[in-house]
Amino acid sequence: MSASIGQVVRGPRGRTRLVTAVMAGALTLGLVACGSDSDEAAGSGEPVTITHTQGQTTINGTPKRIVALGNQWLDTAQSLGVTPVGYVDNVAILSKTQPPWEPESLKSAKSLDTTGNLAEQVAALNPDLILVDTFIADAKTYGDMSKIAPTVPGLNKATVTPWSDQVRALGKILHATDKADKVIADLDARIDGIAQRNPGLKGKTFLSTWLGGPSQLMVLTDPNDGSSQVFTQLGMTIPKHLTEQSGSSGGRLSLSPERVDELDSDFLIAGYSPGQDEKYRQLPGYADLPAVKKNAVAFLTVLDITAINQPTPLALPYILDKIEPTLANAAK
Repeated sequence: MSASIGQVVRGPRGRTRLVTAVMAGALTLGLVACGSDSDEAAGSGEPVTITHTQGQTTINGTPKRIVALGNQWLDTAQSLGVTPVGYVDNVAILSKTQPPWEPESLKSAKSLDTTGNLAEQVAALNPDLILVDTFIADAKTYGDMSKIAPTVPGLNKATVTPWSDQVRALGKILHATDKADKVIADLDARIDGIAQRNPGLKGKTFLSTWLGGPSQLMVLTDPNDGSSQVFTQLGMTIPKHLTEQSGSSGGRLSLSPERVDELDSDFLIAGYSPGQDEKYRQLPGYADLPAVKKNAVAFLTVLDITAINQPTPLALPYILDKIEPTLANAAK
């Protein structure tokens, strides 16, 4: 499918298992974000209240021991100079490899065992803040984590929270708003640079898809989803005939392979499960797609497409470098 989705499943012994699937992620005890002088002057520990999908959370003081469950919050913390004391990286679990955009400092943090009792592992780290990505943070998990420390889940009900919203929220929590503003400005400048180099992208259409199997073709249809943000920022849109079919599907539509002709966008992201890239190229009608004729199809592995489906301040620069040549073809 065109987004990474996961859930927490509990067995009869209270064990917690993180299940991730693509539709279409320094054990430093006292490390905090390194803000500017103005941040530190402002960071006197005043309470900060964050509104999110489960209600509101108030954080007193500046957190020093952060646990991040999910790669979006994990990367957000690291972009602000914080290495969590413990983490779950669903991208690494899903792709079975360390994402290339993760910094070396993460190797000294505690990677949590998602097949064990997650709450017990988190509690053992004595955190003063727990960050939980939307797909993990159901009401039960949020309740369990909130008993351990102040917990912030996804900020809205979208499948994927916009990366910039997370940076702003965590910057506020860490009393490092200047640093957060710089992270956002720098990445926005990177995206805007692509738009300036390729002005023809404005008004073009895009589609993000995932071939999970011979008969499992998923398509992103929600322009407001966090995984659409980078493309809408480039002035691109999802074809109207597909957004109209979104309905109650959570912004993702399942197409039978014989409907591949509906992928009539100028730019096409073709994500695929292992071994399915050639199957994608063999779908009836694939060769006649506008993006194929323009050489504007980006084939992305499980690892690569997560950088689009769950965008973060660390993953986006990596994937933009990969797809910019294909975007340039779409702009022509």
